[in-house]
Amino acid sequence: MTRQNKREWGKPRTEGFSQRDPEEMMDTLLALDRMLAEVSMRLYNVPRRDRFTMRKHNRRLHAAVRQQLPRLLTPPRSRA
Repeated sequence: MTRQNKREWGKPRTEGFSQRDPEEMMDTLLALDRMLAEVSMRLYNVPRRDRFTMRKHNRRLHAAVRQQLPRLLTPPRSRA
């Protein structure tokens, strides 16, 4: 391993996370969730009609997450 490679290996990987937009991170996580749901439905041979129902429920879940997550991520106020 060369010196340059050692330096790159030792860098912390959290540099990109602090600069990311929370909305972009949410979009990425929800897209991954949709992909996982699609793969699971195909893997388990879910009938087409049930896939539509599951997608509908998944969209409702994502809408609820988008609405409630900011409230859940704010620190609680102290009652002093």
